[in-house]
Amino acid sequence: MRIAIAGASGRLARATAEYVLEKVSPDDVVLVTRNVDALAGFAGNGVTVRYGDYDRPESLPAAFEGADRLFLVSLHELGRRVTQHRNAIDAAVAAGVRHIVYTSYIMADPADPDCPSTVVPDHLRTHELLDASGLEVTYLRMGLFAETPVTQILPPAIARGMLVDNTGHAKGAFVHRDDCAAAAAAVLASAGHEGRTYDVTGPELLGFDDLTALAAKISGRPVGYRSVPDDEFDAQLRAAGVPDDVRGMIVSFGVSLRAGYGEPLTDTVRRLTGRPARPVSDLMERHRDLLAGS
Repeated sequence: MRIAIAGASGRLARATAEYVLEKVSPDDVVLVTRNVDALAGFAGNGVTVRYGDYDRPESLPAAFEGADRLFLVSLHELGRRVTQHRNAIDAAVAAGVRHIVYTSYIMADPADPDCPSTVVPDHLRTHELLDASGLEVTYLRMGLFAETPVTQILPPAIARGMLVDNTGHAKGAFVHRDDCAAAAAAVLASAGHEGRTYDVTGPELLGFDDLTALAAKISGRPVGYRSVPDDEFDAQLRAAGVPDDVRGMIVSFGVSLRAGYGEPLTDTVRRLTGRPARPVSDLMERHRDLLAGS
């Protein structure tokens, strides 16, 4: 079984590659990236590293050649990524790949397509493309990455002394990106996952009010929390210069969280990896200096 990991210089894919290499020989791994030099360390350890670019579909069949299983990490650019995903899926078919493992999103459920999050339609369209591809597919519906609030949202909020959003104390099962990588590697390196969907979440449900309180405790700096109506939050983001598409994504996330779309809580990490998912507080401890403004 030869495993190809696309977008392998990205954080999730790279961490997944490291976990996969704990389970299989370097000869059985192909890393595909636009930036081959970034993966020189892997190449030096015997891993095949190939150039491949989602925006240059002609580059992808050769990049995936010889792979039986492909790890397809969802891309981030709204409006472009469905085309990019289609390019990767078509290339996988052309290259003879048999099985794709796709990182979907916890809020993207084909059985409940009405989630208001603006990132969900692209995932659902990708599900449709995968289901029509004729390939075996495994969906990893990733939970809310804990790294986003811990490293991006909370530090400036702590500096201001207040976190303002529109989530209304709603809760989500925030998960470490590293736990997602370990779960993905477990699926990629073993059999029996074809046709399965796994919800990959953290071990607890937390709201941004809970996250703020945890951050204040760990950083030793006081920070409050306030939820405001959607239109007020949107106006604040607009005044801060946040681009329209990003602003819409942020506001719609709060709407979706309030509607309960972030709440599935699972033990998937433990079942796939043999160890429990780690709490958000562990990640905050690791980034204590960042939260404390040091």
